[in-house]
Amino acid sequence: MSRVDNFDALVERLCLRGSLVTRTGLRVGSGGSGESDAVDLPVLRDAQRYPMIPGSSIKGVLRSTVESLLRGANRDRATHVWACDPLLERTDRERACGYHKSGEKPSADTSGYCAACRLFGSRRVASHVRFTDALIPKENRSGRIPVETRDGVAIDRDLRVAYGVAKYDFEVVSPGTQFDLAVFIENPEEWLMGLLIVGFEQIAEGFSALGGFTSRGLGRVEIAWSEMGRVNATDLLAGKPMETVRGDALQAEFDKWRKQLAVQAGYVGGA
Repeated sequence: MSRVDNFDALVERLCLRGSLVTRTGLRVGSGGSGESDAVDLPVLRDAQRYPMIPGSSIKGVLRSTVESLLRGANRDRATHVWACDPLLERTDRERACGYHKSGEKPSADTSGYCAACRLFGSRRVASHVRFTDALIPKENRSGRIPVETRDGVAIDRDLRVAYGVAKYDFEVVSPGTQFDLAVFIENPEEWLMGLLIVGFEQIAEGFSALGGFTSRGLGRVEIAWSEMGRVNATDLLAGKPMETVRGDALQAEFDKWRKQLAVQAGYVGGA
């Protein structure tokens, strides 16, 4: 098992590139009113007024999805295939990775960190995965901006009817809108890459949704990976270009990562 805090030496860097396409409306709110107060709840947009999905939103949904899977598997901590609970201030496996009480000296030992913190980082160790904001491709930035306005109304949950005159409108990204998706990984472990891929597959299959208003049917997306770039320190210093993996070779990498995850969790034997 490699160290969690292994950023002092570059072993390998990966970049997964693909597309994210909305199957239903998608709402990532901007937290403010629309232009000239035309819309009560606008979506987040970039400088050119096209909708965008922050990398933090993608990472948050992916991490919560992975943590739920890990806790449901209920594996022994010795395999590292488990997830801590940062909201519990308890000892042993229920303690949040990197947690220490006030007045205590933080421990430098990160060997017992859970799989989620090993991959996405904790309060003491940086994330091995970096998510960029998902933007609409340049070639699709012409014509109508793919944003719709929908009506909403507050519901009295006791009477199950509209609550007074509490009507509002909100924006969503139109179904069928494509975004560029890029994920960068530093010093990856194969079994953790398997966990990353499984998490993305859960989102693509609709078991996790992006953005807000997901209980109303929003946030369903499709994810398709087109290529993976791979490079190490030796190649960088030698001036070699990044290796690009596509098609069947990329799927073979995904299958290898999934197998390593199963081996690490103790479900199958190693080769």
